[in-house]
Amino acid sequence: SPAAARFPLAPAPGPRAPRRPFLAVLACALLSLPAWAGTIDLNAPGRTDEDKDRDAYNKPVELFAFWGIQDGMKVMDLFPGNGYTTQILSMLVGPKGKVAAYASYDHEAFDKRMKPLGLANVEETVIDYKEGFKTLNTYLAKLPAASLDAIITIRNYHDLKNPAEVLPELKRILKPGGILGIADSRTTSGRDEDNHRIADDVIIDEVTGAGFRLAGVSQLLSNPKDDYSKGFWMARWIVDQSCLKFVK
Repeated sequence: SPAAARFPLAPAPGPRAPRRPFLAVLACALLSLPAWAGTIDLNAPGRTDEDKDRDAYNKPVELFAFWGIQDGMKVMDLFPGNGYTTQILSMLVGPKGKVAAYASYDHEAFDKRMKPLGLANVEETVIDYKEGFKTLNTYLAKLPAASLDAIITIRNYHDLKNPAEVLPELKRILKPGGILGIADSRTTSGRDEDNHRIADDVIIDEVTGAGFRLAGVSQLLSNPKDDYSKGFWMARWIVDQSCLKFVK
């Protein structure tokens, strides 16, 4: 969270300074916040009760702040599912930004959410579920280099069949200094394909091995009560998740 603005506790020596009205002080404090502050409305039209339940364990406001997603950015929401994340990103990057909902494998659910909203800064690219996770690199290869400020993916990295081919493409399409944000359901070691889980060190080794720099590790989405023997969809309200930030 952004640090609170500091204000003097007493007037400076000399003539008494006029007292600043509370609203003026508050306005100054708000102006000192980063561009993303206050732009996410978790009660926005189109958000369901299920979305709001999901907020409790996805913590989108804090998560996107950790990754550094800001107003005006061009962001790829990789494997966007039903558009839960895409809608929040659309609010966050604003009208000057762009959200590429890429490798959308549940178009019907995505379209059901997005069509009534008419979000001008969202563009969906549909790729079949199995195809997307198997040959994503061949699709990414068609995208222009250095065209994105950030790529984020939540509980999807574990399903990539060829990360060694995908990661160089993700790096290529990011601008210098671009962000790759990954959150995923944890296991103790390796990949647990049956339960769709992956250990933090596997992600870190693969991503840094592709030339990214590890820029941050957060325990924001951690939960020691999680049972690693269950798939994340069975324990979704308590799933223990990695939260990693990489930079090109």
